Amino acid sequence: MMAKIVGLLVLQLIAILTFSAGFFPQKSVLKGDAEFLYHPEAHQHITPRFEKLVLVVIDALRADYLFQDEMSQFRFVHELLNKGNAWGYTAYSNPPTVTLPRLKGIATGSTPNFLDAILNVAGDDSSSSLEDQDSWLRQFRVREQTINFFGDDTWLKLFPRHFFNEVDGTSSFFVSDFEEVDYNVSRHLPQQLASQNTWDVMILHYLGLDHIGHKGGAFSTFMRPKHREMDSVIEQIYSSVDEDTLICVMGDHGMNDIGNHGGSSAGETSSGMVFISKKLENYDKPAAQQHEKLPIETKSEDYKYLTRVNQIDLVPTLATLFNFPIPKNSIGVLIPDFLRLFSPHEALVKLKDNYQQILSAAGQQHKQLDGVKAHIEHMRDLQEDLAKTATNYNYKLLSIGFVLLFLVTLKVGALSNKELNSSIALHLLVAVSLLLSFSTFGSSFVEEEHQLWWWSSVGLVGLSFVKAPRRAVSIFLILAGLRFIRGWNNSGQKYIYEHTMSEILKRHYHWQWVLNAVTILAVPLGRRNQTLRSNLTGFSLSAVCLVYKAAWNVVNGEQVPAWLQKVLLEILPDAAKSADPIEALKTQLVPMARLFFGAALGLVLLELLLHRLNRQSDGLLEKIHSTITTILIFQTSSTNIPQFLVFQIIAPLIESLWRRLWGSNVTALMTIGLVLQHLTFFQFGSTNSIATVNLTNAYNGVSENYNIHVVGFLMCVGNFAPAIYWSTACLKILYTRKPQYNKWQLFAASRLPALLFYCIFGCFLLGSCVIQRYHLFIWSVFSPKLCYYVSWNLFMHAVVGWVLEGLVVVLS
Repeated sequence: MMAKIVGLLVLQLIAILTFSAGFFPQKSVLKGDAEFLYHPEAHQHITPRFEKLVLVVIDALRADYLFQDEMSQFRFVHELLNKGNAWGYTAYSNPPTVTLPRLKGIATGSTPNFLDAILNVAGDDSSSSLEDQDSWLRQFRVREQTINFFGDDTWLKLFPRHFFNEVDGTSSFFVSDFEEVDYNVSRHLPQQLASQNTWDVMILHYLGLDHIGHKGGAFSTFMRPKHREMDSVIEQIYSSVDEDTLICVMGDHGMNDIGNHGGSSAGETSSGMVFISKKLENYDKPAAQQHEKLPIETKSEDYKYLTRVNQIDLVPTLATLFNFPIPKNSIGVLIPDFLRLFSPHEALVKLKDNYQQILSAAGQQHKQLDGVKAHIEHMRDLQEDLAKTATNYNYKLLSIGFVLLFLVTLKVGALSNKELNSSIALHLLVAVSLLLSFSTFGSSFVEEEHQLWWWSSVGLVGLSFVKAPRRAVSIFLILAGLRFIRGWNNSGQKYIYEHTMSEILKRHYHWQWVLNAVTILAVPLGRRNQTLRSNLTGFSLSAVCLVYKAAWNVVNGEQVPAWLQKVLLEILPDAAKSADPIEALKTQLVPMARLFFGAALGLVLLELLLHRLNRQSDGLLEKIHSTITTILIFQTSSTNIPQFLVFQIIAPLIESLWRRLWGSNVTALMTIGLVLQHLTFFQFGSTNSIATVNLTNAYNGVSENYNIHVVGFLMCVGNFAPAIYWSTACLKILYTRKPQYNKWQLFAASRLPALLFYCIFGCFLLGSCVIQRYHLFIWSVFSPKLCYYVSWNLFMHAVVGWVLEGLVVVLS
């Protein structure tokens, strides 16, 4: 049976990867350089309105960070906006709102490909290069003008080194740093501003604000000082350039209140954009800005401040102001306010050229229109239509992937019916699978999937009560624990609740850290056969974990009680003696994390050695599960740590109930585990949006010279920590008592239920993605869900469920 299941697993993975390759294809683009389309000779007589461009990209600069009084500290920018030396806009960023696809849009004026959101983290990927695609950078190069670049090295994925005269790239994924990463950009400013005759375009991309968001959220205590730092950079540039230099300050995307991005919420898609020049005060300010005094006191729920434009409108606007052809693949519409800088005839030429270019991209014939407003409105309509139809699906790969998965599902279903004896537990598994599967056809169900897992878990508990009413106390405790977990975080995408347990504990951080300490130090007590050695080593590892989590929170400006800070300084005397204890603690984080990982690995190897020597009755996983749990806690946000205490309490109750009600039925246990994996994944604050992918713990123990594969693995462990706990806990329960048949038969039987679930669910999800491929929410709801489905299969099912857990069984 094992060989059959492995073969079916491989075929299933091939099927979903083939489908994904067809669903997320590389976009076909027009090659070559653009030319003026409307009366080319007329453009030869138009003088560029600016000679130099300084583009300042502040990563994750949400619109309210620039314009709203309560949030913004950009005081110098506000002065310029009020005087008319700066024109401000809220720039809509098409999802996915991550850096690489947004930079593609900023450079070319085209809409992003969802695949770019995945390539965004592939450090050595070259498939996203724009070397052969038209962009405003290429147009400057064609005109033999010089471009200097300093900042986020994502630009160097997009453009080859020879595009730039001077370059200094900084890593975009080392989110633990938000000071040095910006200093490495700003240190070039004095020399660059003193030698302006050596460049025509200077691009600066600052990452610190985005990193602060990832680590501490949109309201982090570090956010305001970072605003002031960026404001001073803008003031430094403005004071050093003349009126023929245009400064454009913008965010590549926004962020949600958690500090993440990638989805389609208003905060993530609304970035700030400001055009600054001494020349602009000679013209009327944009209409929306004329009657506003910056900063704006009113807070906008949809983050719309001043005039709203599309972020890709930057491209035709720059082309107009610098008098070069609009890049071929652009679907941007020039910002009409800037036509004021031209004579009526010149403005008409530029407007009609943009109109011709968008008509060409849409493959439509020219229509006779009168007036600026009519042209702009028609171009906006064309832009909206083009944005919806930007992707060409590979239907051959979609068909192969779907048909293969369907055939695999039939085979897995037949095998399950045979091997799992068509039991009640199997019927329950199929029922849960179908319930979740039908939900894939509704966008709201996908966004609120956690609700379905909650009711599935309640249903299983209710069924247990029907089968064994005398076990009411245990059942009540399990239900209470699950309800406690359910109220911990905001787990969906449609509704936000203010009074979650995590928010309450943040306000009462003393209690939070008492719970954290109890949870971490109680982990070794969960082991059945405790010895003095196991307790000493377990508590030592837990102590290192607690010290690190406390130190990390102190360094990152989170609230930590005074008693714990005192303990920290006693344990780390070098930090106590330092003139700057927080900076000293910061230098200790990487060595401390590496010490923890080294000690954890050492404990696992020690338990393995003793297990092989003594051949004790309890399984290897029983011995190392407390170490695994401590590692998972180490990779978990401090606000979620107490949930593991609930896990530790209800796990033995679930085991006892399972043995009593199901007679050690493997399918029943694996179904329970599957439901708990998904329930707790969502209750840790995760959703089906890319925006909730948490990078906070992906850099534990990682220095600046990091390995993207290590970071990727740590990121997966951090995001799937609760799911890993329940996956390993169920396997531990399964192997606690000597099985009636050999360990490989048991392992094979335990893998089949998950494979059946992922096959059934996958067939419906893939079918839904095909049917909904032109749905309004295809890129914001269904595509991210497909990505999560692939992640669950590759990481949780294949890597954790088969490779890592299989390795433990081999060594047992």
